[in-house]
Amino acid sequence: MTTSAPGRSALMAGYRVLDLSDEKGMLCGKMFADMGAEVIKIEPPGGDAARSLPPFYHDEADPEKSLFWFAYNAGKKGVTLDLETADGRAVLRDLVAVSDFVIETFPVGYLDELGLGYAALSQCNPRIILTSITPFGDTEAGRDQQADDLIAWATGGAMAIMGEKDRGPARINLLQSYFHASAEAAVGSMTAHYPREISGEGQHVVVNMQACVVWTLMNEQAFPILHGNSVERNGVFAGSEGMRQRLVFPCKDGYITLLVAGGPLTPSLTAFIGWMDEKGLAPQWMLDKDWTQWGPATFMNARGDEVQKEIDEIEAAITAFLKTLTKAEIYAGALKRRILLAPVATAEDITASEQLAAREFFVPVEHEDLGATIPYPGPFAKLSHTPLSVAGRAPHIGEHNAEVYGELLGYGREKLAVLRTVGAV
Repeated sequence: MTTSAPGRSALMAGYRVLDLSDEKGMLCGKMFADMGAEVIKIEPPGGDAARSLPPFYHDEADPEKSLFWFAYNAGKKGVTLDLETADGRAVLRDLVAVSDFVIETFPVGYLDELGLGYAALSQCNPRIILTSITPFGDTEAGRDQQADDLIAWATGGAMAIMGEKDRGPARINLLQSYFHASAEAAVGSMTAHYPREISGEGQHVVVNMQACVVWTLMNEQAFPILHGNSVERNGVFAGSEGMRQRLVFPCKDGYITLLVAGGPLTPSLTAFIGWMDEKGLAPQWMLDKDWTQWGPATFMNARGDEVQKEIDEIEAAITAFLKTLTKAEIYAGALKRRILLAPVATAEDITASEQLAAREFFVPVEHEDLGATIPYPGPFAKLSHTPLSVAGRAPHIGEHNAEVYGELLGYGREKLAVLRTVGAV
């Protein structure tokens, strides 16, 4: 265990994490850093391949200026180490002996081949928790298969239900499966941490990226059992067989999401129609309709062209009204009238969000090397007694070699020189 550093959260102060992960697991290490653990990012000499991922600060393609690297390695220390060398492996064993967690994303079996699998590491330190983020787990049939985000998203089932009905499957254009796996890896590591604090024994935590994506499907998993079919792609629409209902509507400067439904949602819908009437844009038949009978169950059981025709007429009237207003005007009006809807926020909208500002979500991180202060997304949660924090910028290549190898492990100058000569650090 280590001592806490100034400016860091006290939640995991005293614990040390070795982060051997690539972009599949860097968020996991970042979450530990936000919780106050001392996280040491271990890269090959010359730097991690993820340093080449764009975008770059001021569009300068430089391994020290990757904004992806900045975001997911903030608050960590950084050392270089070549595990392919015998000296490098010996150094890792020394680090494991004084650490509490190891995070890794190597192909299944790679660490065992190097003599650095869980059995070997637990001999160095019986308390160590080794968390492995894998594409498909560590058992047959998928243990030897590799996968990037696209494959994990596809095999996890999420891609099949994303996109327009008459077009092919789509994906979120971010490394979403990696981030889900990283978050689950942090949860799994902390779940193993609790019994370790009682028994003194660590364990091996294996995270399966495909399974992490399956977790995101919610009730779609039950459709084959309960309804005899799978949820199909339907773009911005929802509905049952032969009927569809729009969930995303255009407005003056973008889009808003709105479920047009009565039943238990009647107060919200009638308030919305009343707002349309204030502007002279509510058809009389919408004002006269008994919306209490127009609940979600109505749509699930609806059949026939007449129902779809009525839905289309309702949505046309709502679209005509929304196109007269901006997202901000619609959201402010909806909050005032207690209407259930939300603006479809862009990244620009998020940075300007009053709510996120009120929560102090974005935090300034000083980059003295760049002469700049960059706003970062804040920690994943707010704790009342042990607040989390972003404890500084991401490390440069080998920035903390001297501190970690010299001060923490007690290596002398002569040994460090030898390690550099053989390419181990």
